Amino acid sequence: MKRAVTAAAVALIAFPGFATAQAAATSMDAPVWGPRIRVTPFVGHAPAVSRTERWTFASGGQQSTARYDVDLASGWAGGASVEVQLVDALAFIGEGLFVTRGRTREESPDVGDRFEHEGSNFIMAKAALALRLREEVSELQLRTLTATVFAGPAWVREMPKDDDFSDPILLESQSYWGLNFGVNAALPIGWDGVALQGGVEDFFVWWNNDELAARNDALLGGATTSLVDTDPSHMWIFRVGLSFTMQ
Repeated sequence: MKRAVTAAAVALIAFPGFATAQAAATSMDAPVWGPRIRVTPFVGHAPAVSRTERWTFASGGQQSTARYDVDLASGWAGGASVEVQLVDALAFIGEGLFVTRGRTREESPDVGDRFEHEGSNFIMAKAALALRLREEVSELQLRTLTATVFAGPAWVREMPKDDDFSDPILLESQSYWGLNFGVNAALPIGWDGVALQGGVEDFFVWWNNDELAARNDALLGGATTSLVDTDPSHMWIFRVGLSFTMQ
């Protein structure tokens, strides 16, 4: 009986140290800066986007100006990203997504024109450098939250939806360049190699002014020479997905 009591006492004294050592070993087994590869399919929401177009029209020796306010409705997004660790906390992210938006409205406060059409679909892609952030590991926490901040160039392809009331010229696709930046956060959900990821990112887009002007001149049969000036726009994406990791 005394031997059993003594063995139990020794075990109780040794167990905390043993558990701590096991936890430390488990922590050491996991890569310090997270998995080597993360693949994340996601869905998201794209808020409405606005831009102001400042037009100059020249025709028959006459010149006129007008301003148009263009509102692109909100919509839904879906896509996938691949994040690859480069060195320590530095990583690369490649991403592609599809966004479908509701109706587009154009209005000119100068001449009183107002147009509305079916809106556009967008294909968007980015190639970004990322910096991984990590939370200090605590003995009391069950799961470790990780985050990634990123920035890099982006490409956007706008594809107007079919519209029986719009001239086919206005339904031609256009491409734009931009910058992408944002942040992702991931939380393990209990399955090995799987985490819940949420993120917010901004596609800061420069509109293709030359293409906008050329499209307008083509619409009017070449009777005008048009110039247009626009400011860049923020295309925000709020998204959530599941990350599948490979060590």
